[in-house]
Amino acid sequence: MSFLIYLDQFNTNNVYLEPATVNAIPHDAKFYRITYSTPRISLNPVGFVIHIVPTKVTQHYNNNNNHKWSIQFDASHPANAGIIEHFRKIETDIMNKFMHSGLVDKRQCVFANNLTEGLIKTDYEAEVMPGLSSSSSLSESQFVLYITGVWESPTEYGLSCRFAKW
Repeated sequence: MSFLIYLDQFNTNNVYLEPATVNAIPHDAKFYRITYSTPRISLNPVGFVIHIVPTKVTQHYNNNNNHKWSIQFDASHPANAGIIEHFRKIETDIMNKFMHSGLVDKRQCVFANNLTEGLIKTDYEAEVMPGLSSSSSLSESQFVLYITGVWESPTEYGLSCRFAKW
């Protein structure tokens, strides 16, 4: 069972990073798994319900009944712009909370900036989206945005995130 939170209910005081693990790829990279913990529940990863208004959904390939999809959307649409701004605040708050002197000279990769390009990629099983075909349009779709942790390489750092269809 997964528990999700809404972007506007997020509280940075409930975010904790686990000790770093070393990633083999890229070389010398570190990954800090994120935990969201309240007195009642702990989440890892942190999942957010988001309602994106897409303009185009395109299937890329099918592998073992898993489909890879690109969801294009107008980032300036009021609903989408609100989601991006909520997520930008969450991302900034998390990065500020865990900023340390070793990160000062590194480039921050801002995931929220990628959202302003109006494209997300996700994968899910075919039966989750019955009737969804390549290049179809939808009026609104619910997705889950998972924040899995913070990554750090010798030259840059940022949030590790992924999308899933809800």
